Amino acid sequence: MIPQQKNRKSKFIFVYILLLIFITSINNKNFNNKELFSKNLIFEVNGLSYVDNQKLKRDLININKDNIFKLDKNELSNRINENNLVSTFLAKKDYPNKVNIQISKAKYFGKIYRNGQLYIIGSNGKLINYDADSMKDLPYFYGTFKREEFLKFSNVLNNFGLKTKNISSFYFFPSGRWDIKFKDGLLLKLPNTDLINVLSKAMLLKNNQNFSNSKIIDLRIKNRIISNG
Repeated sequence: MIPQQKNRKSKFIFVYILLLIFITSINNKNFNNKELFSKNLIFEVNGLSYVDNQKLKRDLININKDNIFKLDKNELSNRINENNLVSTFLAKKDYPNKVNIQISKAKYFGKIYRNGQLYIIGSNGKLINYDADSMKDLPYFYGTFKREEFLKFSNVLNNFGLKTKNISSFYFFPSGRWDIKFKDGLLLKLPNTDLINVLSKAMLLKNNQNFSNSKIIDLRIKNRIISNG
């Protein structure tokens, strides 16, 4: 019995060694495979149109000629944010050589002339080139304002729930305040502070029969309403 057991044990050890050699050979082959630490990073972009996804991929293709472990996160972020269609994004590494990027596209908020050319203003405050069909129902913006001033104002409108589909134009003034022109012809003059409360009052007045013929509702002076029929 003892010689048989030794013989079985020897066979088991032999098979184990062969299996170990086989597995090690596969691992060594994969380790030496260029695809494991490829210098050619693959960027997968989703969230925009097919054409815009491909354009962004082309913009990123030369971001890093080394492997995924040395990917410069700041450079990647800067390149993506250079695209004016991008509102926010999430990038995840998918080893060995892929980066998946999910884009949240900026919404179209309005349109504005800059340097003689008509642009769309995105919800991110950036200017976007698009055809006239994308612009036809958007309100115009007038005045010279900074991106931060636009974002502050648009956040107020979003928090209040005011729909831009009923607005024909916005006007910005050097004092930092805005006017709103509705499609029904009403011009609403706003102060530059406490906008949510003022907008609440303004919309009540707009729907009030006593102000149904008003062309202007001026709320620039605190606790005072000036109406012009």
